[in-house]
Amino acid sequence: MQLLLCDGFSSDSEGQITCSGESATITLEEVQAIPASNGLTKEQADALISATLLLLVIGFIFALILRQLR
Repeated sequence: MQLLLCDGFSSDSEGQITCSGESATITLEEVQAIPASNGLTKEQADALISATLLLLVIGFIFALILRQLR
Protein backbone atom coordinates (compact mmCIF):
# COMPACT_ATOMS: atom_id res chain seq x y z
CA MET A 1 0.00 0.00 0.00
CA GLN A 2 1.32 3.43 -0.91
CA LEU A 3 0.13 6.75 0.43
CA LEU A 4 0.49 10.05 -1.40
CA LEU A 5 1.76 12.92 0.71
CA CYS A 6 1.51 16.55 -0.39
CA ASP A 7 1.95 19.97 1.21
CA GLY A 8 -1.67 20.96 0.63
CA PHE A 9 -4.65 19.98 -1.43
CA SER A 10 -7.76 21.42 -3.02
CA SER A 11 -10.91 19.91 -4.46
CA ASP A 12 -13.04 21.16 -7.31
CA SER A 13 -16.80 20.98 -7.79
CA GLU A 14 -16.52 17.54 -9.41
CA GLY A 15 -14.80 16.14 -6.30
CA GLN A 16 -11.40 15.84 -7.94
CA ILE A 17 -8.56 16.40 -5.47
CA THR A 18 -5.39 18.21 -6.55
CA CYS A 19 -2.14 18.22 -4.58
CA SER A 20 -0.22 21.45 -4.22
CA GLY A 21 3.43 21.78 -3.36
CA GLU A 22 5.88 18.92 -3.45
CA SER A 23 4.35 15.43 -3.38
CA ALA A 24 5.92 12.16 -2.29
CA THR A 25 4.82 8.56 -1.89
CA ILE A 26 5.35 6.56 1.28
CA THR A 27 4.66 2.90 1.95
CA LEU A 28 2.67 1.50 4.85
CA GLU A 29 5.84 -0.10 6.23
CA GLU A 30 7.53 3.30 6.38
CA VAL A 31 4.54 4.76 8.23
CA GLN A 32 4.57 1.90 10.73
CA ALA A 33 8.32 2.37 11.30
CA ILE A 34 7.79 5.97 12.48
CA PRO A 35 7.61 6.01 16.29
CA ALA A 36 4.28 7.12 17.72
CA SER A 37 4.07 10.43 19.53
CA ASN A 38 4.24 10.45 23.29
CA GLY A 39 0.88 10.34 25.00
CA LEU A 40 -0.70 8.85 28.07
CA THR A 41 -0.11 5.21 28.77
CA LYS A 42 -3.05 3.07 29.88
CA GLU A 43 -1.77 3.14 33.45
CA GLN A 44 -1.47 6.94 33.43
CA ALA A 45 -4.98 7.30 32.00
CA ASP A 46 -6.38 4.95 34.66
CA ALA A 47 -4.60 6.91 37.40
CA LEU A 48 -5.96 10.19 36.01
CA ILE A 49 -9.53 8.85 35.94
CA SER A 50 -9.16 7.46 39.47
CA ALA A 51 -7.84 10.78 40.78
CA THR A 52 -10.68 12.67 39.10
CA LEU A 53 -13.32 10.37 40.58
CA LEU A 54 -11.72 10.61 44.02
CA LEU A 55 -11.75 14.40 43.80
CA LEU A 56 -15.43 14.38 42.84
CA VAL A 57 -16.30 12.08 45.75
CA ILE A 58 -14.36 14.24 48.22
CA GLY A 59 -16.13 17.35 46.89
CA PHE A 60 -19.52 15.67 47.22
CA ILE A 61 -18.82 14.56 50.81
CA PHE A 62 -17.53 18.05 51.67
CA ALA A 63 -20.73 19.58 50.24
CA LEU A 64 -22.85 17.19 52.33
CA ILE A 65 -20.95 18.06 55.51
CA LEU A 66 -21.31 21.80 54.85
CA ARG A 67 -25.03 21.35 54.26
CA GLN A 68 -25.43 19.49 57.56
CA LEU A 69 -23.54 22.19 59.47
CA ARG A 70 -25.93 24.96 58.35
